[in-house]
Amino acid sequence: MHPTLTTLTATLALTTACTTTPPAPPDAHPPPPAAARTTDCGRTPAGLHITADLPAIHPATACTTARHVADAYQRNRPAPDDDLPNFTINVDGTTWECRLITGTHPHGRCQHPAGGDVTLTT
Repeated sequence: MHPTLTTLTATLALTTACTTTPPAPPDAHPPPPAAARTTDCGRTPAGLHITADLPAIHPATACTTARHVADAYQRNRPAPDDDLPNFTINVDGTTWECRLITGTHPHGRCQHPAGGDVTLTT
């Protein structure tokens, strides 16, 4: 083999290895995992604990929406001895389907028509 050809081949291989683009840095704000969608929104003035799982609503406003749902829930919920645990509420023009769930850990849950829910526990 000709000595000049061997040198040229080695130089090309070395240049290619040195000019590779470094991997892109990881995204500074990766999307939260599905389990992290549930947000603790504190308590109502009456003491009910509010959690929101509202993927269709922007995370920055999820708790504001959840608090409005909690207020409407408390104003409209049936009496504890009522046999109709299902009812609807209207919050900012959206109808939510709510349910009073009895049992070992009674709580309320209102479902958003686009998915997700607001849960109220004692």
